[in-house]
Amino acid sequence: MQNPRGCNDRLNEEGDRQNDKRLFDSENNARGGYCWGPAMKYYEGSILPIEWTAQHGCGGPHVTCNEVIQYMCDSEIRDGTETTTIPDDVAQYNAKTNGVYRYGMNEGYQYYQDCKARERNKGIFIADQNVGNKAINTRQNPGGTRYGFECTEERDHYPYWHPSPWKDIAVLVDKQEHCAFYQAESQNVKSKNYCTGIAAGTTVPNYESACLSAGGTWATAPAFGIPAPECRVADFSRDNHLGNTLNGETANYTWILPTTKTEPCIEAGTCNCVLRIRYNITTNESAGLTGEFIDSRSNGANSPITNNPTVDVEGGEVTLALNTAQFGRTFQDRSYMFNILPRPNGVSDSKKIYNLNVRGKRGNIVQTYPATEYDFVPGRLSVTEDDIVHFQWTGCDTNPQGNQGEGKVKTDRSNIVQILDLDSNIPVIATNDTVEKLLFDSEYLRTRMALIDQTGCVPVATLLSQNGNNANAVNQLDTNCAKLNAAKTPYFDGGLVKMNQTGKFTYMSTRNNNFSNRTQKGQLTVVAKDNSLSAGAIIAIVVVSIAVVAGAIGGLVFYGKKNPHSAIGRAVDKIPTPSLGGVSIHRRLPLLNDHN
Repeated sequence: MQNPRGCNDRLNEEGDRQNDKRLFDSENNARGGYCWGPAMKYYEGSILPIEWTAQHGCGGPHVTCNEVIQYMCDSEIRDGTETTTIPDDVAQYNAKTNGVYRYGMNEGYQYYQDCKARERNKGIFIADQNVGNKAINTRQNPGGTRYGFECTEERDHYPYWHPSPWKDIAVLVDKQEHCAFYQAESQNVKSKNYCTGIAAGTTVPNYESACLSAGGTWATAPAFGIPAPECRVADFSRDNHLGNTLNGETANYTWILPTTKTEPCIEAGTCNCVLRIRYNITTNESAGLTGEFIDSRSNGANSPITNNPTVDVEGGEVTLALNTAQFGRTFQDRSYMFNILPRPNGVSDSKKIYNLNVRGKRGNIVQTYPATEYDFVPGRLSVTEDDIVHFQWTGCDTNPQGNQGEGKVKTDRSNIVQILDLDSNIPVIATNDTVEKLLFDSEYLRTRMALIDQTGCVPVATLLSQNGNNANAVNQLDTNCAKLNAAKTPYFDGGLVKMNQTGKFTYMSTRNNNFSNRTQKGQLTVVAKDNSLSAGAIIAIVVVSIAVVAGAIGGLVFYGKKNPHSAIGRAVDKIPTPSLGGVSIHRRLPLLNDHN
């Protein structure tokens, strides 16, 4: 996951992940994952671009796949401070040091207890694998290895048949006809059942008749009461590539964050949340006997696959590289914890808030892989005048020591300064001639975005003089604000900024924009508000224009401007400002020829 920053079970290690069982089973190698940074804070109902890369591809002819995007919020969700897997012990899992939780946690303690006590679903495909008896055992994890408090059966199968804390955002499929099934079975809209009242230490049945026979109660967890997830065909990405889609962009989905109506924790100020992307791949052989979803009828001798089989081909033998534990496989990544906040006073629910963030980490393309070098997210954003953009990003201070980058080693820092266009690399300076063309129309904002609230700054010339003109040494000094070293934290919140100027604005980060081999640039297009008149208003104005002379119309307009609360004033106020290509003519800004 590229945005929000995916952890891949990593925390604050300098280098590769050290514990692949810290929170969840990602099935990804240890190089993946961003290092920990302070939590991002998104406002309810704001618009967040989710971005990811998929190693084995999706949306193409080589694999059958789907991508499931989910989230959950709970006051106990946390990243923790150490890489040790959270203890499966009611007396230890909430341990703190100096008042801070030591262990990271997504799913809750009781959720895992229920999973390891429950019988697994015996109707699902396990090929020829010898799988344990509990819901913690699956074909992909037959021994039931524990990963945080994740329930393995729920992780490996979607949609799940028992209650889950994960709420569905979107399902991206390779066959559109599967969408109706996924949407109808989502816990967003469908209640889920479970067995309760079974004696401790006894295997809990997973279906109703067995539950009742064992003396239990077949209980129901209600649906979340939110819309079914959006379902559409996944964008194409090439397999074994971890690259972009056909349009040159990272695979992405635009998420409108929940509000207090569906997440009461937002108003309570306790909304700790995490985002999950699961990526399920298989091939045509797993279509099963029904031609659709494979099930237990294809187990054992009926399995379409066996481990590393030798088969006859044209009178000879070839051995296939197949592993039935991984044939049909689920990968995933999760974000670090983030918070969802109530909207500030004065920002109505109808006002659009767009999140503008930073993805990528310190290093060249080889050092950052499978993440990316620094970039803004979204790289190109189009909004409407009076919309709000939330400028915010986070990074970390534990990047590998030797990874190439500007400023103090191991640290992520980013800022924003405006440039003339995407080919430029020198900041635009505010003058009387340029101020109307600036993205940030106040000196205060321009300064904040450029210097990211640094204090204790010492001029570069002074630092060089004090350090024998050793530029490499000066680049590491905490007082070197020119390299953004004086920022005390890799997190920066530029706040909510209302777009007051129309035009196409480009910007860069001065720290990471090594033009010889990398760029960190973005583009923000602000189009004029649509003040189009209703059909009735247009007809009324046409009738008036036919019935009276031009001078009379001029008088009405003059009267309306002087009396804005009159009926004439309200009609006149709806007349759009003359514009060309979406940009008000009188502003003399560049012509917009697209709104990307």
